[in-house]
Amino acid sequence: MTSVFKKAICSTVTILSCATQTAIATPEIAWSQSGFDQPESVLAHPGEPLLYVSNINGSPTELNSKGYISLLSDDGSIIQHVWVNGMDAPKGMAMDADYLYVADMQRLHIIDYKQGKLIRSITAETSTMLNDITIDDAGIVYISDLTGGGIYRYRNNTLTQWISSDQLPHPNGLTVKDGALIVATWGEGMKEDFSTATLGGLVSINLETGTLSPYKSAQQFGNLDGIASVGDSLLISDWLNGKIFEFKNNTVRLLMETGKHAADISTKGEYLYIPMMFSQRIEAYKIQP
Repeated sequence: MTSVFKKAICSTVTILSCATQTAIATPEIAWSQSGFDQPESVLAHPGEPLLYVSNINGSPTELNSKGYISLLSDDGSIIQHVWVNGMDAPKGMAMDADYLYVADMQRLHIIDYKQGKLIRSITAETSTMLNDITIDDAGIVYISDLTGGGIYRYRNNTLTQWISSDQLPHPNGLTVKDGALIVATWGEGMKEDFSTATLGGLVSINLETGTLSPYKSAQQFGNLDGIASVGDSLLISDWLNGKIFEFKNNTVRLLMETGKHAADISTKGEYLYIPMMFSQRIEAYKIQP
């Protein structure tokens, strides 16, 4: 999922079941921690042995003021179960040298993570479900709107829509890689149960021009949620079907099956962190080529 601080092998859109050279081996579970309240996102601090977990604590669309962030050590030990609260249905997160940013329905929360204090909340009036967040090298914050569509940007203390809903109807996971914003989309024709008529795929957006370029070999393979970078690979979670995919060398392959509702993943070093949203737990997997 999330960037912090900061040809073609096949011509079809089918998922290849065979591994490519130097593909990541099937991850092995390192630990599992339970007791959360609809954990939607887990984010690893880049410089400290800390994890942040967003807890929806209710319906994914409910404005109940019960949402909160948990603080964990990177071995899964809970440091503070309710670390920062006063949110509705917090989802994706990203951080820079000063702040932790949290997407929450129509609001972007800004947390001083050194103090553990929510210092500002900004509303994007035209949005409906702000979902994932990433930050580029210039410090610009990007936020996807899963149900409303489009991408928002927060820069110069202002939150505005950058990519329209017509261009990206249901974007979700975001990461910045090689000077581009990579978007994992949910699919099109979304229904009430979040299933879709067409599955989602990967899209690259030029950060300078805003030009969209879908990856031809990575389309229609899942209801995609989180996206994270590991070396030359991208790891992507399929929320509805409970799968983790690897995208490498223009090839998508199934890496592992986790069970349904694997949400906004993140990576750090040799570990992959997965929030199992309706199983109320966080799982950590050791990953290696």
